Amino acid sequence: MDGRLIIGNRRVETGRTLVSGNPSTLEPVGEAALASAEHCREAIRAAREAAPVWRWLDPREKRAIFGRAEDILARRAREIGRLIALEKGSPYPESLAVEVFGALQSLNYYGRAQGRLLRSRRTRHHAPLFFNKSGTFHFHPLGPTLIVSPWNFPFLIPLCDTLSALTAGNTVVLRPSTTTPLTALAIGEIFVEAGLPPGVLNVVVCRVPEVEAMIVDRDIQSVMFTGSVGVGKRVVELCSRNLTNVALELGGKDPMIVCQDADLERAARGAVWAAFMNCGQSCGSVERVYVARPAAEAFTARVVELARRVRVGDPLEPDVDMGPMANDGQLAVVEEHIADARARGAAIPVGGRRVAGRRGYFIEPTVLTGVDHGMRCMTEETFGPTLPIMAFDGDEEAVRLANDSVYGLTASVWTRDRRRAAWFAERLEAGSVTVNDHMYSFVEPKAIWGGIKQTGMGRSHGPFGLLELVDIKYVGTDFFRKKAQTWWFPYDSSLESVMENGIAAFHGAGLAPRLRAVLRLRRPWRRILATAPLWNYVRALPRILKK
Repeated sequence: MDGRLIIGNRRVETGRTLVSGNPSTLEPVGEAALASAEHCREAIRAAREAAPVWRWLDPREKRAIFGRAEDILARRAREIGRLIALEKGSPYPESLAVEVFGALQSLNYYGRAQGRLLRSRRTRHHAPLFFNKSGTFHFHPLGPTLIVSPWNFPFLIPLCDTLSALTAGNTVVLRPSTTTPLTALAIGEIFVEAGLPPGVLNVVVCRVPEVEAMIVDRDIQSVMFTGSVGVGKRVVELCSRNLTNVALELGGKDPMIVCQDADLERAARGAVWAAFMNCGQSCGSVERVYVARPAAEAFTARVVELARRVRVGDPLEPDVDMGPMANDGQLAVVEEHIADARARGAAIPVGGRRVAGRRGYFIEPTVLTGVDHGMRCMTEETFGPTLPIMAFDGDEEAVRLANDSVYGLTASVWTRDRRRAAWFAERLEAGSVTVNDHMYSFVEPKAIWGGIKQTGMGRSHGPFGLLELVDIKYVGTDFFRKKAQTWWFPYDSSLESVMENGIAAFHGAGLAPRLRAVLRLRRPWRRILATAPLWNYVRALPRILKK
């Protein structure tokens, strides 16, 4: 794998490198070039210079570039899936199913949507005085966008963020995690081969000081960051210096509510997958399960049985369900949460220990029972393969427990009752709520991703996510041949009469008084006819009658 930087479509050697390690074997995967401050400034300059080229490029050519990138990724799917497994540690089939296939779906969606999702939109005016005018919303790119991406989905997250930024008409400087740099550099390779104009996408691997310098660079117009709450707050602080647009996704403590009427087999299987896929290292993982007390014993027994069947091993070995943690720091956090729960009285029917005989960052899938909100595993983001289960009494209590969190990314409800599902969906404090499934919305290109509270701010993906990355401009036009407007100078008794009777006609109480106010508008008729078309007032009559 070529570990050189990508700046202006050129591969750049820097003289400094970092080693990317395999979390399963602790052996090197390869080396990536490490950017200096000057390399980062060069990447920003390339993005700035390419901005007008990309903004005004014909949408048909953009669609062709995205289509070629889709073809290239499909051809290289096995290679990329294997690289993800090596560098991040997720099993090869999972790397293909979640990251590669998910990326292909997004490439296809955004490729087809070039020039369509952000097409200008006309709007009719509400104020009667403006009926002769027309209004249009335009969506313009902000400019160079800095994407700071994480290690937990080192291909899917940076690619989806890049696709959103490019579709919005922005150029990109992508800074991947130093834990998984080679996977992100493959994104740049794919787009260079697909014919993306030079400078539109630049990939630089660098340390924290260089990242912070890029955030405060005046040429960076938007920052997309995925990571921890603490670092996210630092990003906001830095963005405040230039009032740079920022979108943050900072993690979650996602609840799963299992109602008494749920399909317990489906719910148990869903819980085990959503807690342990990617070794639990997803912002949208199930990190808390609340199950109706009458169903708690049966549900928990089935979860324990399924958790014991999860096969842990080298992600490139066949028939492996869960690989290692991506790094030793996150493994330590998981062990701390398990130790805290055990010390506070939780039971651990499955897991709780490192995998014996393995050299890498392996830990067993862990089920915790007898938990409560006094334990770290129920209140802090664990970001690892733990599944705490707590019983609830009544739907109101389930909502209260689920919302008792500083996070609000996603939540799921498991029930056969459509009305109950809708009731929960309205009350759960989350950016996304899914029913009888969990965590699939990230790879649905038309959905959104993001949350509330300390999960962050802004959304990404899909039509609504694109609005975070553009300047929404209102353009109002008036081509009627009147020499003045009703409310312009001179301020005299005729304007007083127009406004007093207009207020009474449109906003007064009772139909008869409103109609009398319309009749009184005869007195300033000369001013009305001189400044606005009569059609405005004819169109206004239904509003007056209906109020």
